[in-house]
Amino acid sequence: MAIRTKSTRGRTGTQAPAFDFDEAVVLAGIAPGDADAFDAFLGAAYSGIVRDAWQLAVGDTVEGCRFDGLELGSWTLRGTHVLESVITGANVPAVSAARSGWRDVEVRDSRFGSVEVYDASWRGIRFTRCKLGYVNLRAAELLDVAFIDCTIDEIDLMDAAARRVSFEGCRIATLNTSGAKLTDVDLRGADLGQVVGIEGLRGATISAEQLQLMAPAFAELLGLTLDG
Repeated sequence: MAIRTKSTRGRTGTQAPAFDFDEAVVLAGIAPGDADAFDAFLGAAYSGIVRDAWQLAVGDTVEGCRFDGLELGSWTLRGTHVLESVITGANVPAVSAARSGWRDVEVRDSRFGSVEVYDASWRGIRFTRCKLGYVNLRAAELLDVAFIDCTIDEIDLMDAAARRVSFEGCRIATLNTSGAKLTDVDLRGADLGQVVGIEGLRGATISAEQLQLMAPAFAELLGLTLDG
């Protein structure tokens, strides 16, 4: 049975993610980038990019950019930095971004398949109306991250450290929190299917309905026998 909850808007007690990035200010007046060259990623705006692959090198930085319509076969950005940028209308089946650093990034109305971001750092990140396949955030550090009206097949937070992370109006088929360290992680707005590593939920906030539906798993964890 899926774990369904109502909206968490207006509720208190758990710190919500905090965001300082104002795209209207930071990205005001940025110049159009050369879509054919597609090689300048500092203060540039790109639209309608279609490529088989976009590969960045370790240490590269994408900063102050806007991408509207990003059709890629694959996106490789291992060990790179993405800062103060906005991505809308992206469609990328495979993202390889292990050990990358993301700060103040907005991603909207996009589809991503396999997203490998283990050992990564996410700070001030928002995903809105996105469809995500397998999101591998193992051993990643998350601070002030929000998923809003997203559909996620699986999000893997094994051994991750997450603080002020929320899931508002999201559907998550599988959530893995094995070995995770969670602080102010708000799951009340999520429709959860399966939770793996339920002991890793310590530090998260769930609803009464979610607690009731998770009761058999908690009982098994504690070695309790449910009778009647």
